[in-house]
Amino acid sequence: AARELAGRPGAGAAGGVGFACLLLGAQRRPGIDVVLELAGFARRAAGADLVVTGEGSLDAQSLHGKAPVGVAAAAAALGVGTVAVCGRTTLAPERARAAGLLAVHALTDLEPDPARCIAEAGPLLEQLAPRIVADLAPRGHR
Repeated sequence: AARELAGRPGAGAAGGVGFACLLLGAQRRPGIDVVLELAGFARRAAGADLVVTGEGSLDAQSLHGKAPVGVAAAAAALGVGTVAVCGRTTLAPERARAAGLLAVHALTDLEPDPARCIAEAGPLLEQLAPRIVADLAPRGHR
């Protein structure tokens, strides 16, 4: 049984800690699932009109395990749409929609200087809010 466990994904993580955990009966789970569970996401998002998630940089790599896609999938399971807000994005709108995101709004759409985006993230996010609402209105969201 130990040889079988040693070959499982994650068994070599952190110098073999993953293997030790598997030997002790642990189950390997995607990190986003654990975080959503610990945060009580299903309870909090149930009945919501919209979920807004964020990421510093939303790109093709984001489609392979980053939080916004996991959040969008969990929200979709509850029948709730998800919008991503990010510092910058290189993700084409059709790829974002295919990943379950209704829309992606980047701070760099408002302010092209990344340093200013970081320094003024709060005010820029406030400026994005009306755009998010306006973008959703044609889709029939409240």
